[in-house]
Amino acid sequence: MWRWILVEQLWQDIKYAVRGLKRTPGFAVVALLSLALGIGATTALFSVVYGVLIAPYPYAKPDEIWAPAVVGPNEAVRFWHSYSRREFVEIQKLPAFSGVMATALNSVLLTGDRAPESFGGVFLSGNAFNFLGVKPLIGRTIQPFDIGPGESAPVVVLSYRLWQRLFDGRDSALGEKLVLNNVSHTIIGVMPPRFGWFTSDGFWLPISMDAQQGGDLNVIMRLAPGVTKQSAEAQLQALNQQLAQVMPQNFPKGDFRTVFLNYMNLTVASGEMSSSLRLLLAAVGFLLLISCVNVANLQLARTTTRAREIALRLSVGANRGRLVRQLLTESVLLSLLGGIVGVLLAIGITKAIAGLMPSFYVPNEARITVNGWVLLFSFAVSVLTGILFGLVPALQCSQPNLVDSLKEGGRGTSGSARGQKTRRTLVVVEVVLAVILLAASSLTIRNFEALLKKDPGFHPEQTLMVDVQLSPKHYSTIEQRNLFSQNLLEQVRNLPGVRSVTIGNGGMPFGGPRSGFSIEGLPPAQSQRLTVGLISADYPQTLGIRLERGRQLTAQDVTRGDHYALINETAAKLWPTGQDPIGRHISVDLLAKPGGTQVLVPADGSTDVTVVGVLADTRNAGLRDATMPAVFVPYTLVAPPGRVLAVRTAGEPMAMLNTLRGVVRHIDPEVPLGRPITVEEVLGFETVQPRFNMALFGAFAALGLALAAAGIYSVVSYDVTQRVHEIGVRLALGADRADVLGMVLRMAGTMVGIGLVIGIAGSLMLVRIVQFQVFEGTTFDPISVLIVTVLLSGVAIVASALPAYRAAKLDPLTALRHD
Repeated sequence: MWRWILVEQLWQDIKYAVRGLKRTPGFAVVALLSLALGIGATTALFSVVYGVLIAPYPYAKPDEIWAPAVVGPNEAVRFWHSYSRREFVEIQKLPAFSGVMATALNSVLLTGDRAPESFGGVFLSGNAFNFLGVKPLIGRTIQPFDIGPGESAPVVVLSYRLWQRLFDGRDSALGEKLVLNNVSHTIIGVMPPRFGWFTSDGFWLPISMDAQQGGDLNVIMRLAPGVTKQSAEAQLQALNQQLAQVMPQNFPKGDFRTVFLNYMNLTVASGEMSSSLRLLLAAVGFLLLISCVNVANLQLARTTTRAREIALRLSVGANRGRLVRQLLTESVLLSLLGGIVGVLLAIGITKAIAGLMPSFYVPNEARITVNGWVLLFSFAVSVLTGILFGLVPALQCSQPNLVDSLKEGGRGTSGSARGQKTRRTLVVVEVVLAVILLAASSLTIRNFEALLKKDPGFHPEQTLMVDVQLSPKHYSTIEQRNLFSQNLLEQVRNLPGVRSVTIGNGGMPFGGPRSGFSIEGLPPAQSQRLTVGLISADYPQTLGIRLERGRQLTAQDVTRGDHYALINETAAKLWPTGQDPIGRHISVDLLAKPGGTQVLVPADGSTDVTVVGVLADTRNAGLRDATMPAVFVPYTLVAPPGRVLAVRTAGEPMAMLNTLRGVVRHIDPEVPLGRPITVEEVLGFETVQPRFNMALFGAFAALGLALAAAGIYSVVSYDVTQRVHEIGVRLALGADRADVLGMVLRMAGTMVGIGLVIGIAGSLMLVRIVQFQVFEGTTFDPISVLIVTVLLSGVAIVASALPAYRAAKLDPLTALRHD
């Protein structure tokens, strides 16, 4: 019976709340809009966080996948360690692991009856698909029986996107052939759309487990039941020490340690994007709080006008708890309605955020959408929001002074000092939250501006880059590959409109292979590595890099494959102060063991090069990272199947693309050109993440500012309305209208001023906590403080000007008759 009574009372409260909202449509619309903005933005950002950080992968228990890192005693953990095929077999024997899989990446050339096309082929061990726990859409996956002791079976599994592009999604694609690296492969399966292990538009091939083949494997594992991370690390550390005695070049010099990295912390979204999304979620939480405070103020103003009704109900015996429950029911109902509108807004906001996100910071497998979990989150947020903004008005209005309320008749208790103080305190809270959002927005803007002003150390204008991929089978010797590159350089150099042309691998302009090294006459570097650029003679001229001292590489040096090298200024500092590196010898490990089964080196395998020149430093690890020490050697010393061709043109770089295709087709019709890109576009990628931060923090700050302005306006306007009689008395006694205007503006200024002081102090503390994550290199300096102060003060003046002007224009007689 009691349960049915509670249900009946709840139903009565809901009907009463609906009638109340109908009687105050203006309040309902403003409150719904405020709540919809706050809940909609929060829901949209949570949908992004859920898709990118919480559940980005369709793999079985991805948080239980571990990757080993092997680092020196004082070296930071950055990348997981790679193993040879023999080492991979030994790791599989360790009892600490229930499963170990391997991945290798190599360029694969598609030819046959199709236009030549280069792919980043993903090679997997036989147990990989079972390890990841994702079933194919059609057909089957690679299995252990596809991999023999020598060559693996010529089978291929397609990604969903490639299946759609090449076969229009036909099931009959199973069993058809693709010629990959001049070998006919049978299509055995197609993976579902969300499977994207290292590629979303390519294919997966079985790894050859021939121990004689070179090339590194990326190894991941799952722990056996009952085995802890620490004990598994100890087992693998013992094995690594044994392997290091046999192949010391595969491990750091001296002592090292083995550390397990969780796969969820190794993804593209685990670094900067993870920090950005977490901070943005906090920012949108502040925005939601501003919405709650705003609606709480509106609700407080609305419920205080009902003080006589509430007092009558209490005086005839109404229970205070029952009254609070009714008022909270109204608030929660209002919040749920706002949540419904907010979800509709969230669908569009989510698409907008996903469109702004840098694709290379989002896992291939992630799906950003408003799904069931997001809707459940939105429902929970709506209920909690309703309780949050409804609790203060409900508690305050359920304990009025009954005598005063019944005497005041329709005026209610809104003029009480307690109600006035509460409303003004809520405005101060709104201002504080808005200041923090504005501070974060100003930091992202300053960060973005600072990044745009950074000098990369080279000239990116009018420079086109394209990948040129050779068939490993047709170009099976280093002489054949180098001859193709020399012919290509010579023919492109003579094209009209070409100022300069170069070939390179790495350092164009960012990244490149890294290698251990040792300097003649100096102790070996324990953990430091060099970035290696494999270049032709015109590399500095094409990218516009200044030669500081010494000489450049000549065309003859490159053609002969002389062991000469250029280094950057950062690398020159590896020598003791006062020692000139020019003429000195440096041993680069990569020249003997470049990694990859398809990379060729000369038969002598010498690793020593002589430094002949020093180039100016460039931003070779990204615009925001410190310059890495770099060494540049003739590309003829190491010959991977793929090269990067960079062409500086006199006109629009992309206009040269068809001509380049014609040159390559003339040399060899079977060689494809990769996706063209300008160096300016590459630089643009560096600003995508800061632009994303700036756009979202700016949007949330603008919404927060608008909601704070609405809160200031509503409180000042309501306060003026309730003080009409007082203002009439002041005017009748001779007060100047300017005095009334000043009184109202001072009230608003006091609230905003207190909020500014608290907000700026809070912003300074928060910036120190999170600066290293997103705002590195940018400070909340006096200029930022001044901008935030001026902006918020201006908005506050505009928001309070209209009610202040209305108060100053009151007619004393009309005001005195106001009740």
